[in-house]
Order: sequence, then structure tokens, then C-alpha cells
Amino acid sequence: MDEKTVSDAAVPPDERSPWDLHEARLMAENARLKRICDALIERVEASNMAPTAPYAAFQHSVVLAEQVRERTQALREVNKQLLAEIEERRRMELRLREATEKAEQANLSKTRFVAAVSHDLMQPLNAARLFTSALQENPDHNTAFQLSHISTALRDLESLITTLSDASKLDAGVVTAEIGVFPLRRLLDVLAEEFRQMAQQKGLRFRYVPTSLLVRSDPQLLSRIMRNLLSNAVRYTESGTILLGCRRVNGQVEVMVADTGIGIRQDQIGEIFEEFKRGKQAVRYHERGLGLGLAIVEKISQILAHPLRVRSRLSEGSCFSLTLPVAPPSEYNARVMQAGQLASHSLLGLRVWVVDNDEAICIGMRTLLEQWGCEVVVAESLSALRAQVDTTADEADVVLMDYHLDPGTDDGITVAEFINAGRRTPLPVILVTADRSARLKQRCAQSGYMQVYKPIKPLKLKMALQQFSGAMQIE
Repeated sequence: MDEKTVSDAAVPPDERSPWDLHEARLMAENARLKRICDALIERVEASNMAPTAPYAAFQHSVVLAEQVRERTQALREVNKQLLAEIEERRRMELRLREATEKAEQANLSKTRFVAAVSHDLMQPLNAARLFTSALQENPDHNTAFQLSHISTALRDLESLITTLSDASKLDAGVVTAEIGVFPLRRLLDVLAEEFRQMAQQKGLRFRYVPTSLLVRSDPQLLSRIMRNLLSNAVRYTESGTILLGCRRVNGQVEVMVADTGIGIRQDQIGEIFEEFKRGKQAVRYHERGLGLGLAIVEKISQILAHPLRVRSRLSEGSCFSLTLPVAPPSEYNARVMQAGQLASHSLLGLRVWVVDNDEAICIGMRTLLEQWGCEVVVAESLSALRAQVDTTADEADVVLMDYHLDPGTDDGITVAEFINAGRRTPLPVILVTADRSARLKQRCAQSGYMQVYKPIKPLKLKMALQQFSGAMQIE
């Protein structure tokens, strides 16, 4: 038995494709006709007719020869058909392979396009966030009101860009969870206060049931899920109550968002998690929307391994719940002690080199860092930095390096490695990027660089810099 026969025999008949079954039938017919031809030829050769019946022997031989000819012709036709169908199958598989490759390429191009657009949109947003953060450090009576509105507008813009970017990254499979232990209430308290105000503006009652439990999750990804669920609850509820609550279930904690809104038909519950899919009721209530929110929720819940459930009744409301693992207090206490040590460190006198190809980012970064007491050198390229400092000998405590520099030039990691290659003692590097891919994380880990993601959250940047400020004070 040849290799193909063994392989086919190992596959149950009901799991084989129609092509495989058709080919198997043709091969069996081929083998049957060949056996018949061999038997006929053997009969002709072995025929032992009596010498007294020459005509009968001759007639018998003619009949056998005709049968052999007919069977041989049939065998040739079957072989010809088999070869033609094999060739057609080969051509179809080739076309299918080409179509698959084109589809994959198109999907990859879409992912790259969305990532590129997200990066370009993030740049001015990032600069604006830095400026508003700098102003908020020392607000006065005249600017506080405007700043609050600017921050709100920027937050809305950031949400839209983040939604597109999240969908792209989730499709590309580059989102990974950074699991940690934290008080669930710390995350939910902020969300409750934010969405309570939104609910009150619509005349809705907002109810919040907190918890003192510690959970093991990724706070950023978990916050993304809860924001999407709460946004939908407020958006699609015209009257009644929004509930954000927690309860302990079988050693875990269930976080739920419930509303008395428009609800979902039972036959549409499976569809609401599809990309760009919006229920008829949702479209009727609100024309705007990308139809990505719940698709993102489901994908992130799978990454976090937090089971997601939904219960809903049309015109009565919906309840989405997420189940999280509970963590022991001992895991969290160690992290709090470490964070407390960092918080005691001042940034006064910290020498920071900033490299970013966006002038507005450079100006905003300088303004913010100098307010924190840092000594700052900003540059839009390596050559611009070298025009201000001797990168091989001048002292610095940390390099704040943008990953995406000008097109056609080296990326931030390569530039940072070039700087450190010429120094006796390498400088610590914080890479600023919107790229959350596993490949970039691996490159940073291999080089020993820290990552800070765009849009930059000032508190996170400050905590990152405090690590190097602490090292400076110890020295």
C-alpha cells in the first residue's frame, strides 16, 4: 500500500473531501479494469482447446481479444478522466491558494493601514495631552474651565482612535495581557464616578456596588472592557437604572453592568459580538457608531481568560458580566511597598535626553519635564541631539526615545543602540511608542529598554522616570 493509500485509509470517510472521494472511486475502477484485463489475457494464453476444434479455438480467441480490447479502451478512458480531474483539482487548489494569499495580504494591509493612521492621529493628540498636563500642574482660575473641556474632547478623540487601533491589533493577534494584582475597587471607583455623571445628564439613576477584593488581571485591558460596556449601557438606556456591581461567586468575583435599556432580541445575541455589526434597535436609537465595541470586549475577555456572559430581554434591558480570579493580599502588599519607595523619589535634577521627530512633542515634553524639575535636552533626530551634546561622553540619566522616527531612517531602538555603543556605560532607555506588538516587546526586552505607550499618560511617565531618579539619588 502506497503512502497516499495509507493516508486516505487513516481518514474517516465522512471527513474526506468530495474530491478525495471521487478520486478514490476512479482509482478503484481503474484497479478493477486492470484486474479484468489481466485475467482475460491470462485466459487467452492459458486456453487449451482440443486440436480437433481449430475453428472453435479461433473463434474463442477472437472473442477474448475483443473483450481485452474493450476493457483496455475503458481503462484508457478512466485513466484519461482521472488525469484530467487531477489536473483540474490542481488548478483549483492553486487558485484557492492564490485567493487565500490575496485575502491574507489584504487583511495585513488593512491592519498596517489602521496602525499607521492611528499613529499619525496619535501624534497631535499626544502633544495636546502633554500641553494640557503641563497647564494642569499649575492651573489658575481662568484656565481650569477651558482645560477641563479640552481634556474631555481629547479623551473622546482618543477613544475613537483607540477603538480603531484596538480592533486592528486584536485582528493582527499582537495584543498580550500584562497581568498584575490590584484592588478591583481602584479601577471601578473611577469608572463609577465618570459614568455616574454621564447617566445623571440623561436623567438615569446610577447604582454602584463596590468590592474590596483583589483581582489578577490586566488593568488597562479590563478598563477597556468595562468602559465599552458602561458606554453602551448609558447610550442605549432612555430611562431607569444603570448598575455597576460586583459579587463573589465560587472563589471568584463577577463584575456586571446591567441596564433597563432597549435590550437585545434572543436571536441577535450571538451577532452583537461580530465586527461592524449593530443591532436594529441600536441603529434606530443612534446613527453613529462603528459596531466594534462588543467585538473588542469579547476578544479582550478571551485574551484575559475572563469568561463573558450576556443576558438580555428586548425592551427590558441587558446584563453583561465578567468573571475574574481573586488574588491573595500577600501578592499585592509586595507591589505596594515597591511603588511607595518609587513615589518618594523626586525628579529634581534628573538629566533627560528626548529624541522625537515631532516638534510639538519635543516642546510639550520639555515643558512637562522641566516642571517636574528635570534637566532636559530635546532633539528631533540623532544628528540634532549630537549638535547639542556629546553623546559619547556627556552625562545623562535616561534617554526618552520615540520609536517611529522619520521615514527612511533608523527606528528608535537602533538609534539608542548606536548611542550606547559609543559610551563606556550605556544609558537607560525608555522607548515611547504606540506599537504594542510582541515583536517590539521582545526587541525591547533583549536590549533592556522600558516601554511607555502613546498617548503618554503623565503619571505613568513620571513613575517610569522615578526609577532612574531613585538610582541617581542612591549614587
